[in-house]
Amino acid sequence: MDPSNPRMIERKLSDLEKKLDILILTKEKLSWSVSELQRENDELRTGNAALKVEVQEIKKKYTSLQKDFNKSKTFVKIVTSKLTPTGGLAELKEAVERYIEEIDKCIELLEDTL
Repeated sequence: MDPSNPRMIERKLSDLEKKLDILILTKEKLSWSVSELQRENDELRTGNAALKVEVQEIKKKYTSLQKDFNKSKTFVKIVTSKLTPTGGLAELKEAVERYIEEIDKCIELLEDTL
């Protein structure tokens, strides 16, 4: 056997150990990265679910506001149709007061039934 042969084997073995150490460190870093990404993904999913719930609530509020707006548009149309060219604000005020009185009566009736 050649005396340089054991040295060459020893050097190759040392190189192999170094490469193995590098691979082990790389694997540990990647494992840590995967864990961090999974944690972040879970947080994002939770946040996404919360945002979906918030969107649904906003849609419900929007629908409700839209209905209320349509009711107020109808109310304006009713009041406008009741006005005469000569009556003006006084007539408008009386009409609104009558509507308010009727609404108050309806509220009283509803409270009595509850």
